[in-house]
Amino acid sequence: MQSTQFRRPAGRRWLAACVLAALSPGVHAYPVEVMSSVPMDTVVRPALGTMQTTLGEILSAETETGTAVVQNADKVTTAVTEAARTQREAENFNRQADRLEKARASYTVPDSICSESASGTAAQVSQATRATASKLAGGGGVSSAAVRETLASLPTTPRQGGYRSALIHAAYCTAEEAKLYGGTGLCPSVSALPGGDTEARSLYDGAGPAGKDPELTFTQAQTDAAMAYVNNSAKLDAGRTPGKGEIQTATGQEYQGLLTQYKAMQSAAMQPQLDMVAASQPQDATQAALTEARQAPSAESYFQQTASAQAKQTGTMSEREFEAFEVGRRYANTAWVTDLQAMDGDNLAREMARQQSLANWLALGIKNELRQANIISGQLLALAAKNEYAPQLQALSSQMSAGVSAQ
Repeated sequence: MQSTQFRRPAGRRWLAACVLAALSPGVHAYPVEVMSSVPMDTVVRPALGTMQTTLGEILSAETETGTAVVQNADKVTTAVTEAARTQREAENFNRQADRLEKARASYTVPDSICSESASGTAAQVSQATRATASKLAGGGGVSSAAVRETLASLPTTPRQGGYRSALIHAAYCTAEEAKLYGGTGLCPSVSALPGGDTEARSLYDGAGPAGKDPELTFTQAQTDAAMAYVNNSAKLDAGRTPGKGEIQTATGQEYQGLLTQYKAMQSAAMQPQLDMVAASQPQDATQAALTEARQAPSAESYFQQTASAQAKQTGTMSEREFEAFEVGRRYANTAWVTDLQAMDGDNLAREMARQQSLANWLALGIKNELRQANIISGQLLALAAKNEYAPQLQALSSQMSAGVSAQ
């Protein structure tokens, strides 16, 4: 309060001086220096300070906002760049994976459809089968002494041949025969292979009890039974082999000539059966192909379902069973159908080519069997012609001989 009263006269004096100066033209103005100002100090300067502080805060806020915007822009740019890079990498990976999958589908053979060596093995097995057939004709590969000696012997009289067949049959006695004359030398007991030398199933399914499962690969005992059947059905004795003295006569020479012709016909009659028995023998050449094929689960499951006991024990098959396995593990195997549905592209084309090649191979076998059948048909025609014309020719020959003698 005192300070206000003290300052008020000074202000009045300053105002009065200004008025006098304005009213007095002769009065000169002199510069003065204001050392202090209450409004400036109390109002203007604090307001300016406040404004300066506010402006500083605004500038700081704008700076921070700008910095945040720039940083956010950098982050957005970085995120966009990273997203684009990730997308490019994903697209490159997908394209690479697609190319690899196409390459795998085109050039990789799956284990489910393996056994590429089957085609090469088939030729080896076929050759081995043909060689086995020629051995069996002379008793080779037969363990039964009675059967082997009968097959290897020269032609004998029908009566002697009957004795041999009865001796062989003692090893294949049936339950019905055992009831009639069991315990004798011709039927000691019921055989484990009853009727093995008299029933055709010994050739097709392997000898054994009635109702057993078919077996396309024979055991040694089944091979002996099959060859006993061949002996009884095709190697029939029509006449004995003449001795050295007998064959030197004219009649002996004629007899030997007829016997030779008969043996030729007999060989043709035996050959289809020999081929069947030979095709039922286990062949070592099939082992590699079977090992490869059984790596596929579908082929292994089919093998376990259908393979013969001999094949499961030794890991080898006969030609007949090997062909049946190659065909059956595809057509008759539902597991293979599942594998086939999963195939596409070149692999599917390869499998179709394999099937066609297998069909061609089997068709070739059918053609060869038809050739054999045609040969046998021609021989039967020759026998029928002989039966028709031989009596007439012999009668005319007798007449011609009689006429010549009469002259």
